[in-house]
Amino acid sequence: MFKEFSGANKKLVDEYERSIKMELPKDYKDFLIKTNGGMFEDDVPLFRIDKVCEEIGVEILFGLRISEDLDLQSWFNEYQDELESHTAIIGDTWGVGLILLIWQDNIKGIFLWDHCLALEQSTEEECLYKIADNFDAFFEMLK
Repeated sequence: MFKEFSGANKKLVDEYERSIKMELPKDYKDFLIKTNGGMFEDDVPLFRIDKVCEEIGVEILFGLRISEDLDLQSWFNEYQDELESHTAIIGDTWGVGLILLIWQDNIKGIFLWDHCLALEQSTEEECLYKIADNFDAFFEMLK
């Protein structure tokens, strides 16, 4: 079950976009305005990364202006020097890595960033794995 945080609106989302210098895709903006992110309770939703033959559990999808450890802006601020342009950290998994939304001209989608190299296959050079082409497809996997 997904427990929404609530409290976001278009103005907050617009402010966030300006601060990270990135226009978010419509499906993700709509999700933020409707839910402001949230946590999964009871059953842990899983997504599969075929490249590493792993199923990974999602813990949380971050929101705006909530506690620092759950806040999109805080996560961006912490890792901005390590992120490519047009990239936002949007969630966390159970012990594997962070969930990224990348929306560049040449690469778009939702990705797992195994920045701690928790997966056996991950290396410093290869630790980014595509999960879905867009946010709606990713969220649908979790239902």
